[in-house]
Amino acid sequence: MAFGVSADVSAARALRQPRAARVCRAPRRRHARPSAPAGCAMVSEVQRAPEVVSASNAAELAAETHPPFRARVGIVLMNIGTPASTSVSDVREYLRQFLGDPRVVDINPVLKYFLLNFVVLPFRPRKSAEAYASIWDPERGSPLLFHSEDLAEKLRNHLGEKYSIMLGMQFGEPSVYTALKTFRQTGVDRIVVVPMFPQYASSTTGSAVEIVYREAAKLYSTPYLHVCPAFFDHPRYISSYASIIGRVIGPRAANVDHLLMSFHGVPGSHCTGTDETGAYCQKVPNCCAQLVQANRNCYRAQCFASARRIAAALDLPAEKYSVAFQSRLDAAGPKWIEPYTDMRIKQLAKDGVKKLAVVVPSFTADCLETLEEIGEEGKEFFLENGGEEYTLIPCLNSDDEWAEALIEIVKDSCPLDTWDL
Repeated sequence: MAFGVSADVSAARALRQPRAARVCRAPRRRHARPSAPAGCAMVSEVQRAPEVVSASNAAELAAETHPPFRARVGIVLMNIGTPASTSVSDVREYLRQFLGDPRVVDINPVLKYFLLNFVVLPFRPRKSAEAYASIWDPERGSPLLFHSEDLAEKLRNHLGEKYSIMLGMQFGEPSVYTALKTFRQTGVDRIVVVPMFPQYASSTTGSAVEIVYREAAKLYSTPYLHVCPAFFDHPRYISSYASIIGRVIGPRAANVDHLLMSFHGVPGSHCTGTDETGAYCQKVPNCCAQLVQANRNCYRAQCFASARRIAAALDLPAEKYSVAFQSRLDAAGPKWIEPYTDMRIKQLAKDGVKKLAVVVPSFTADCLETLEEIGEEGKEFFLENGGEEYTLIPCLNSDDEWAEALIEIVKDSCPLDTWDL
């Protein structure tokens, strides 16, 4: 700017007559500054104009391209993920990512490589694609994805513009990295990570935590993360599921003979691995009957704790409900936790249960494992073994009560109201 001002002043002096220049020289006064004659005022305007216009333009440009900073909190709802479509190639890519996670399938790496690349991926995707096609919505696609999107939208409506809500899938799209990068680009530095798994397991919550920190580390300006813990015993999670179950089967399950709570299965090693003492899990009789320090992170123990609380909220007697674990994959590797859901369904039918309702409280949104495995395969299995009426109870999905409950769960874990927003 100094060079521009000097040039303007030199030009003005060159245009003036010598006499006019002498007129502008006013005598100095000790206590008052003289007001400049008209000619001098013009020179002063020539000097100041470029600087004033330049600053104004810069301010306007900055306002347009760089909005003022507003502190907001980001909330990313994390889930396992879903294929992009029901095509065999998309399902294969999803399975490659999902089963390739060392926390999901934690067997010998050499054996895993052989099974994944020569047994599973060449043949399994076609069958899985057919299963996904049976639950795929013709307009909205994956149930897991659109239920999650609907829930996120309700959270936005409840929380307002001070909070930014995004989805982050561990495998597939929308990815966790996409969510974190979008937060960064929109000025959101403080992020609450919500793994949408009520009970802790290394293959779900553990994997989610590992992935979100790994993806956050890729950003030059890393965000500040707070991870919500498992909410298997939170009163609002329990009441939300009890409310949905009650609407379907009536008070005290009056509309059915039995309620089966089916949780997703995991290898037994995922439970023993959480016992830091090495002296409790599977070493103490009925080790999952209650939560103690040694099994506080045991998936199986947390599932039974959730089931007990849901049953209590429904006022169910012990003989009116039972617990089982589905989706086992123990052809190779460690044995999965018991009892198995398919075997339990078969036994209930043989024991004379004619009206069976099944709910899957380990999921917060309906997906392949609830709609196809339990809703279709489970029903077929029950009817083949003598059952008559089979009811699949929906997951929490985007239920209004659940949306409000999730906000409370997040705030209990991370008191957002204490943040100066």
